[in-house]
Amino acid sequence: MSAATTITIEQMGGFVGPNTPGGHVRMRGSVAWSALSEADHATIDKLFTSKKPVNANFYYRLTRQVDGRTETVDALPEQVPQALVASVQTTLE
Repeated sequence: MSAATTITIEQMGGFVGPNTPGGHVRMRGSVAWSALSEADHATIDKLFTSKKPVNANFYYRLTRQVDGRTETVDALPEQVPQALVASVQTTLE
């Protein structure tokens, strides 16, 4: 993956329901691929490769660009590297 790639993370669901249709609370973050550790790279690649469905009220949606294509995957909080989770900020839109 290119060093210029950024991983975007969005918190979905939860008690206050950020990122729900019609909602004004957004919980998002992003981290440059180059800023992540090799272990984080492996964890993220595994999430995108397996693309297992998530059936939970609270989860994260990860997005990245690969070869000009946008890829998105949903993951449970315990599956996401802490460096990504720590980048999430709450905004009102």
